[in-house]
Amino acid sequence: MLNQSGTMAVRVYTAGGALPVEDAVVRILGAEEANRDVSYSLLTDRDGVTKTVYLPAPERSLSTSPEPPEAPYAIYDVEVSKDGYFKKKIYGAAVFADINSELLIEMTPTSSYPLPDYSEYDSENTNPDLE
Repeated sequence: MLNQSGTMAVRVYTAGGALPVEDAVVRILGAEEANRDVSYSLLTDRDGVTKTVYLPAPERSLSTSPEPPEAPYAIYDVEVSKDGYFKKKIYGAAVFADINSELLIEMTPTSSYPLPDYSEYDSENTNPDLE
């Protein structure tokens, strides 16, 4: 039962952490039956960080028990997207009661070079200068 809460913020960056990714769309989704209705959609700020959100989590006492009757954390999936970057999905981010978590996500840029336009490509005449 998820009757307490923990918090999560997401930090999105590129270039090995050197550059924050501003205005990335971050979706946090409940990944278990008990939290399936939890869904947040957030934007990163100029530092690449979302606001902190409160997420349902099981009782804190479960994490101190040697054999808890259920997992002492709740599971969430996180999706991050931004034009110019490959979409990133993180499955199974754990949230514990009364714990402030920061999830670090590195984005990979898509090619910075424009792709060639092959829409007018003529396979019969591949190199007109050689005729």
